[in-house]
Amino acid sequence: MRLRGVKRYHWARDVDEALSLLSAYQGKGAILAGGVDLARSPRTDIEGLIDITGTELSYLRADSAGLRIGATTTLSAILDHPQAREYGGGVLIQTLRTVAYPALRNMATLGGAVVSAHPWADIPTLLVALGAEVTYQSPEGEKRLPLENLYQTDFRRVFREGVLVEVRLPPWEGAFAFAKITRNAGDIALLNVCAGLGLREGRIAWARVAVGARPARGERLTWLEAGLVGEPPTERLWEQVAQEVRARLEVGEDRRASAGWRREVAGVLVRRALAQAAGKAAL
Repeated sequence: MRLRGVKRYHWARDVDEALSLLSAYQGKGAILAGGVDLARSPRTDIEGLIDITGTELSYLRADSAGLRIGATTTLSAILDHPQAREYGGGVLIQTLRTVAYPALRNMATLGGAVVSAHPWADIPTLLVALGAEVTYQSPEGEKRLPLENLYQTDFRRVFREGVLVEVRLPPWEGAFAFAKITRNAGDIALLNVCAGLGLREGRIAWARVAVGARPARGERLTWLEAGLVGEPPTERLWEQVAQEVRARLEVGEDRRASAGWRREVAGVLVRRALAQAAGKAAL
């Protein structure tokens, strides 16, 4: 535990109380739910921890608008929920089973994954591909916007002052698949992909493709998505996709993988995820 400067612990009874406490600490307070990322935070200025596990934000509900998942819902709770198993062709289960180990999934929350949004993380890539929307409370009131848009802002500053409340996943007539490559089963991704599509009369009606751990955070390949619409889902198409991704994807390198390696692997993973999603969508 690196948080040696913490002086106080608070149990927030509701989101408004959590916001009030954050404001009182003037940037030196931190929200606590699962605590997985907070425990290894490099921050040395945190003086107060504000526990929001008592604010009734742990839930998963399905309606005509898709799935609504409370911010303090653990990854294990999502894995155990029957409605999560059906969503998007089972992509939530497929992805979350590969995140860390069961002991950490019992603690880690969906909201924590959204707020921390590490570049190598799987969940941001998944949620961006799914078109997730987030609701959060700030000093200016409640706000709701696509997660993809939030990540284009100074979102870390947003959550130093605000509290994430809910993640919404829209309904899709089709299916998604997730793929990644790591050094071992519990390691962080060297590259990850979430792709989905819908079919109409034997052709692709819509497509969503996000690639993360490039080593940058997951982003959609809108240029690829547009080119897939109207095409039949064939092996020839998937080979063309792999070639185009290798030629056009923007990647970087770090101590864990070279740019050339990431570009080559990205073509394979995008092809694999799209082919799997097409197989599910055709059922």
